[in-house]
Amino acid sequence: MTRIHPLRLRLSNAYLLTGDHRPVLVDTGSPGDGQALESGCAAAGVNPRDLALILHTHVHSDHGGNTAEWARRAGCPVSHHAGDRELAARGHNGRLRSVGLRGRLMAPFFSGAAFPSFVADLPATDGQRLDAFGLAATVIYTPGHTRGSISLVLDSGDAIVGDLLMGGHLGGRIRPGKPNFHYFAEDAAEGMRSLDRVLATARGWLHVGHGGPLAHADVARWRAGQRPQSGSSNGQFRS
Repeated sequence: MTRIHPLRLRLSNAYLLTGDHRPVLVDTGSPGDGQALESGCAAAGVNPRDLALILHTHVHSDHGGNTAEWARRAGCPVSHHAGDRELAARGHNGRLRSVGLRGRLMAPFFSGAAFPSFVADLPATDGQRLDAFGLAATVIYTPGHTRGSISLVLDSGDAIVGDLLMGGHLGGRIRPGKPNFHYFAEDAAEGMRSLDRVLATARGWLHVGHGGPLAHADVARWRAGQRPQSGSSNGQFRS
């Protein structure tokens, strides 16, 4: 069975997947997180050069910041959805669309944040199985936060969902187990539809890019309480 190792980095979570297969790294944190990634791999007994795949839930500076370097070191393929190809190629976030007041306050600090650009060797596609890497899991296309956001649903029932939502407040530092909107989304309404799909597919814990993990039942209750904001140009929701 695959084990999920959360790697708590400065601004986000990455995930190392181990088991009866070569290790797979999901997301790589922000530029400068390399040593923390090294420490997380060491704690799991993994040599980074043994990675079979680097998979991205999406491409932003806090999730793909070390991909170029780590892919070179490991000599392993990189995968993300084609919807985020431009983000990966240009190496910066661009203008972020805010969700709520906190997002508007934080946007100036993260819009345009840079990272070393990279190119995917393998496209991540909806319904794609990762058995070729020994991983019993399925990629699900879950746009909303970015055009190319995906989630990874393990056959065990757990899911790694990136920034589809987050845990708690202040990037997950306060009440990390409480479901909440992420600060930014290209299309918040589409993100909620994607979350519905994850809830219908996964049955275990939801592992998010900030805070977490989140219990499936808690997320389902939280989702049931959301309703669109009237007049929102971004399909934003409120509780």
